[in-house]
Amino acid sequence: MELGNRRFTGKVGDNDLRLLRTFCTVVRHGGFAAAESELQIGLPSISRYIKDLEIRLGLRLCERGRRGFALTAEGKEVHAACISLFNDLDNFETRVRDILANPAGSLRIGVVDSLTTDPQFQLPQAIRAYKTAYPNIHFDMSTSTSNSIEQDVIDGTLDIGIVFNRRHLEQLSYSLLHEEVSYLYCSVDHPLWSEHGGCPHDVNLGNYEFAGYPMIHVMEGMGIDGLLLRTATTNNMEIIAMLVSSGAYLGFLPLHYVKSLKDEDRFQAIAPEKFHFESRISAITRSGPVSPLVSSFLAQLKAKSQARPPRKQLADG
Repeated sequence: MELGNRRFTGKVGDNDLRLLRTFCTVVRHGGFAAAESELQIGLPSISRYIKDLEIRLGLRLCERGRRGFALTAEGKEVHAACISLFNDLDNFETRVRDILANPAGSLRIGVVDSLTTDPQFQLPQAIRAYKTAYPNIHFDMSTSTSNSIEQDVIDGTLDIGIVFNRRHLEQLSYSLLHEEVSYLYCSVDHPLWSEHGGCPHDVNLGNYEFAGYPMIHVMEGMGIDGLLLRTATTNNMEIIAMLVSSGAYLGFLPLHYVKSLKDEDRFQAIAPEKFHFESRISAITRSGPVSPLVSSFLAQLKAKSQARPPRKQLADG
């Protein structure tokens, strides 16, 4: 058989792999006829595939005829190389399956502060379940304000954010996790409580200083727009609590957070039937498709949040 100039350049394509697998099957069965059953093709096709492979490699691989099937010296070397190649491919496939089963990577999550004390907050439970399923995942976590977390998710520096959902941005997708209730508090040392028993009907709330972040739309919803004099600004829950505890300020605090404080008895809710509001706690991602790792974590977080314990009311205290 005339093989002509050698054409193989060392690059193996899909068709080459098909020819090489046919060759290995023929060798394993010791001949063309014996390989028919496994290959599910006829003798003419098998013969053509081996011939095509020999032309592709520029090598005579085997002798076939009345004396039977036998590998040439070059055929033995090619067969040994095939065994090594297909073992490597099998190892590659196994490793990829392991990666898919136990993916590795980093999950970047930003969270607003002071949610840990909320019994409805199921992030720790979601992390535990997720780490069981994906033990090789590295969590990169931080705390910040809702506005900063939203921008970081939009910019792609965070994969997931957990925020107070007080607005809707087109660049983000929102998943409601639970709602958090907050009340207007003063300390037992504050004049509103020590002198008036916390009854706002007898006094002008505008006479007292208020600590917190701007909440105009929230106050309007409670009918107290313009009544509170904000003279201390912060976006940190712990600082609001310290300012309220000082006896110099009023401030809104989540019920679960106050109940977690060791000096909870110092904090008194002012007309809780009127001065309260609910905040939606939502998980956010960038709009559009997200990676499988992110979508899997969101699924865990939402599943755990749906199974959360019932929310405590102020009257339960």
